[in-house]
Amino acid sequence: MFKRLSLFALAAVLAAPFAKADPIVGTISAAGVDTFTSSTIQFFSGSISGGPGANTGTFALYLTDGNPITFISGVLPYNQGLNMVPPAISPVQLFTTTEAGETFTFMMESYNALYSDTSSGCTVGQCLAVTGNGFFTGSGVVNYDNSPGNFTFTSQLVNGQTTTTFSASAISAASPVPEPSSLLLLGSGVLGLAGMVRRRMSKTAA
Repeated sequence: MFKRLSLFALAAVLAAPFAKADPIVGTISAAGVDTFTSSTIQFFSGSISGGPGANTGTFALYLTDGNPITFISGVLPYNQGLNMVPPAISPVQLFTTTEAGETFTFMMESYNALYSDTSSGCTVGQCLAVTGNGFFTGSGVVNYDNSPGNFTFTSQLVNGQTTTTFSASAISAASPVPEPSSLLLLGSGVLGLAGMVRRRMSKTAA
């Protein structure tokens, strides 16, 4: 009996350092309403949209068109070019959405902002095109790994009001490679456990 339990314990020691939840992968699409000035953006509402095929991967398991999105409250300041979220508040929660028991959140670390009149959907006036980087979190039915991701949106100025088109994607995180010190610790534990099993078996045989 002791031998069997020891082998189970050995398997647990081997598995523990490599246990890892699933990363978030895929894309989501949304639309909403916001306003922007020459230095700030403010979101008012948003929802999942895009029709069949717009939401893929992990997101497609839970999110459907029409599900609301909650964006950052207050204004988001920006300058044209690269913007870094201040270290004191980085990463900042850009948006979150919950459906079917799962909550996805995008945590933003940096973003680029540029004016454009050639962006997709920019047919009247001037658009603000923003791209940024950070990571997605997922919790609820499944607690996913934090997964690197990016977002893009264009905001079209029409009579002082803007309509946002928004898309985001999550990039599959690479499998972790154990550090040499972790491997050394793992090896020491395995050898020690194996020695205990061998001594116990020798006593039983005697």
